[in-house]
Amino acid sequence: MIGRMIRWNVRIFALMTAAVLFVACFNDEPEVDERFVDAFVDMRALEMMYGAQSPTTRVARREILQKYGYTRESFLAMSEKIQADEHYWMPFQKKVVNRLDSVLDPEAFIKKKEEEAEKAKKKKSKDKAKPEDKE
Repeated sequence: MIGRMIRWNVRIFALMTAAVLFVACFNDEPEVDERFVDAFVDMRALEMMYGAQSPTTRVARREILQKYGYTRESFLAMSEKIQADEHYWMPFQKKVVNRLDSVLDPEAFIKKKEEEAEKAKKKKSKDKAKPEDKE
């Protein structure tokens, strides 16, 4: 009788563990690249300012892609991936909204840019401090 109860409890525990793992796997939002979000927001702002087909927009669009490390093809591929998969869409939208909020809140935006500049400065000084092997 006790052995039966133990086996029953082990089965229930195993089923509950499997259910928790199953739910955890499907509730995990996929990670959307911050660089893509930043590039997307910059391009949409650019198009709103100058229009989608203006020469200024075309030139600046190339500069934005280069700034964030994308080619036209890689940017379009990422766009299609996000549009095709609903699991990517909501995290992408949340990040776009957060990015827009940070731009609309000048103090937060300036603080973020200062932190990025400080991080880049530290990295640059760290790279200069490393002795280069010359053999």
